[in-house]
Amino acid sequence: MFHRPFLIVCAGAMLAGCGGSGPGTPPSVAPAADPHAGHDHGPATTGIPLPALVQKNLGITWATAEYRVVKGVLRMPGRFESETTARRPYLAPLSGRIEVQVKPYQRVEAGTVLYRLHAADWQRLQQELVDATATVDAAEERLAAAKERVVAVTEALDLWKHRLAVLDRFGESVGLRATERAEAVGRFSDLRISLAEAKRDAAAARRMAQGADDHPECGLARLQQHLLLDRASILSGRSVAELTATTAHGVPAWAALSALEIRAAFAGVVEGEVLPSGTWAAEHATILTITDPTGVRLRAAGLQADLPRLRDGLPARIVPADPALGDSIATTVVLGPVADPKDRSIDLIARPTAGAALPAWVRPGVTANLEVVISGSADEELAIPVAATIRDGLKTILFRRDPKQPDQVAKLEADLGASDGRWVVVQSGLKAGDQVVLGGIYPLKLAQQAGGAQAGHFDPDGTFHTGKH
Repeated sequence: MFHRPFLIVCAGAMLAGCGGSGPGTPPSVAPAADPHAGHDHGPATTGIPLPALVQKNLGITWATAEYRVVKGVLRMPGRFESETTARRPYLAPLSGRIEVQVKPYQRVEAGTVLYRLHAADWQRLQQELVDATATVDAAEERLAAAKERVVAVTEALDLWKHRLAVLDRFGESVGLRATERAEAVGRFSDLRISLAEAKRDAAAARRMAQGADDHPECGLARLQQHLLLDRASILSGRSVAELTATTAHGVPAWAALSALEIRAAFAGVVEGEVLPSGTWAAEHATILTITDPTGVRLRAAGLQADLPRLRDGLPARIVPADPALGDSIATTVVLGPVADPKDRSIDLIARPTAGAALPAWVRPGVTANLEVVISGSADEELAIPVAATIRDGLKTILFRRDPKQPDQVAKLEADLGASDGRWVVVQSGLKAGDQVVLGGIYPLKLAQQAGGAQAGHFDPDGTFHTGKH
């Protein structure tokens, strides 16, 4: 570990760096060309070389000058949390033995098989489906037979009706006896009863096979089959169409499933708690949980005293707690429906734009700040983080990165305006998109102090040596 005096010496040696020209070359510092010629950039400065390895050793990070609202911004702390739809536990639909197909912290896509469940209740459901399918087939056959019987009895009834008419018309003239007519009447009556029974049987068969609307899908047998298929769909996570599709062996897919395969409903990451394979899981036991890291929202705590200035839909930005993490996220706010009487606070909910790419630092549990632009705020102004400025005697300075020579910075006297404590307006010396030193600004300032370049130097590989080169 370096002591502070040595750190000061190390940082100061950058002014007398080797310049990467090889042994024997005297230390020199070339003036950096100002990329903003014609703008008010403050007093002229010389370039400070910062090779990549020196940046790494000193922990140099950068912040970008950007236009933002600095005046009239309310800042409140918050943290990211998962949306209710972004975290899904997968429970055992039935009791049975599980075979887990994924590992903790594994990223999975929608449709990935998460685990297989061997359950006796699933086999019983398959048997019920077999019986229901047989009932449907039997109902259709019974309806067809009933219809044929009705037709046959109707035809026989018509024949005996015609015979009675003949007997009534010509019976006396041809000498037919009364017993023959009585027999015909009795036969006719029996056929009428048989026709009524046949129609009743046909109606019952129609209810089982076709229902009241004479549609095959409305029959009681078919409805029972559909109810069982719907249950199988819920348990297996497959659609009815997938379950009824015929496999290569000529059987429906539901009959070929020896075990339930539970698949991921959406892409995400498997959380750390996963039941081991071979475990006998009780019904509704949690096997694993999938989280979508991009399905997040920020919950920030605002003061109730600010309620008169807050409303739904105000523009805001989600800013990382550490500026070095990355860019901020534009959003809007929604006020929580209930305030906290103990803390005298109210929740403000901010969601990133749906479908927008999120910075890598956004994760559930990460802390961040919510900057809300209240009504009547000023326009956007060019600003940089306050941490990118530092006092140097009676002046405040910053270090601007040369856009043409990224391994070189220039020291500028900061011309600052209003500040909200985190961001400060830059009135001159920078333009939008310019980068300034954020992390490592303190040792960089020490390098500019008198005598700081006398104690040593940096080689091009980033190592420090005492004495002159």
